Amino acid sequence: MNKTLRRILWRLVVYVTVCACFVMAVFAVFGEFRFGRHEKVYNAIFTSVSGLKDGNFVRVAGVEVGKVRKISINDDGTVLVQFGARDSVVLTEGTRAEIRYQDLVGGRYLSLSEGAGGMKRLEPGATIPIERTAPALDLDALVGGFRPLFRALSPDQVNALTGQLIAAFQGQGATINSFLDQAAALTSSLADRDRLIGQVITNLNSVLRTLGGQTGQLAEAVDSLTDLLEGLEARKTEFAAGLAHADAAAATITDLLAQGRAPLKKVVTETDRTAGLIVADYDYLDNLLATLPQAYQILGRLGLYGDFFSFYLCDLILKVNGKGGEPVYIKVAGQTSGRCAPR
Repeated sequence: MNKTLRRILWRLVVYVTVCACFVMAVFAVFGEFRFGRHEKVYNAIFTSVSGLKDGNFVRVAGVEVGKVRKISINDDGTVLVQFGARDSVVLTEGTRAEIRYQDLVGGRYLSLSEGAGGMKRLEPGATIPIERTAPALDLDALVGGFRPLFRALSPDQVNALTGQLIAAFQGQGATINSFLDQAAALTSSLADRDRLIGQVITNLNSVLRTLGGQTGQLAEAVDSLTDLLEGLEARKTEFAAGLAHADAAAATITDLLAQGRAPLKKVVTETDRTAGLIVADYDYLDNLLATLPQAYQILGRLGLYGDFFSFYLCDLILKVNGKGGEPVYIKVAGQTSGRCAPR
């Protein structure tokens, strides 16, 4: 009986111990407790800390490095925020402190970033001046400006749009100011050119008045264009057939070029070879072209008697190769009278 009771007690002790550890872990997680971290305390002055509370996170590039410890109001209406940061975090004279939105339900956190300024390290207890701090975006005013739009959207669409607005505008004050400055400059430029804009409007009125006086001709032109389009629409079958025939012709030409490519290449090659031969024997070709007209005239006179030529045999000489390749001329027949008489 005693052994059974001891077993039950031991099991109860183990169960209670495990439950206590679990409860402590839950409190540590949801209570955002941090153990074993040494923090340095700094101060920052803001014009407004709307929504920032004690215990909110301090982050550098989105990484948690500490928490807000105390918020107090100064005599001049500014707000002094005391916060802690890990020993590994280095703050300098150029460090900026900004309050940003953490979520859509109003949560804030203190963001630290490195800006323009000296690189001298801040000692614990130092204060970031108001010139290097920025309050959170006034989300109420921003969302209030879109209230007419939100009335026409569903709740899910409103949440999605609000999240995108916060993501777009949070921390982009300099960009928005630059945009507003450029818009103001554009407005000023337009105001300076009001006379030019007025003249353009006057000229446009004149053009419209002229067109208004030519309504008949304009209507006739529109009717003519309508008739043209109707005629084209009525002959769309013929146009389609024409395009089909053109496509077939293009295919045929393509085949012809493909088949004639090899012969054409050969013709070009032979033409180039012939041109080379002609250039090499230019003097002979030039003399031939110069004497051909006279020879053709003589041949034309010889052919006056019919489709034959009459020749007189004056000399018949054979040319053969002799000893050493020297030519040897052998006269077979000849006469020196009549038309063959020397002149």
